[in-house]
Amino acid sequence: MSALGFSGPNLAVVAYAEVDGTAGASTATNSGVTTTRTALGTYVVVLPTNSVQPQARDLIFVQPLGTNPRSWAVDDTLDATKTITIANDLTTKVDNSFTILILRTTITPPSGAPA
Repeated sequence: MSALGFSGPNLAVVAYAEVDGTAGASTATNSGVTTTRTALGTYVVVLPTNSVQPQARDLIFVQPLGTNPRSWAVDDTLDATKTITIANDLTTKVDNSFTILILRTTITPPSGAPA
């Protein structure tokens, strides 16, 4: 059973996108996911109905693009929308292009597990 925990097939790609920092539009995407910029440095990724992901079952990776280091946060408390905030530091939001990858587990969680 321990080898199963490290098996690649235990994760599935739910969605990926490359998001333009100014417009918030996706320049490359899959699975019907849409993106939008809602405010300075704030973006929302909307998953299609058949791909919603509960917080306990998803892994979200964000990679800001460009040469300036950025900090980011992901709010994934809603199943259908994931909100990404990008900042110069911990407080100053900035527009910045980024890529996002959302994965989910494909294995049944053990009895009593939260996911």
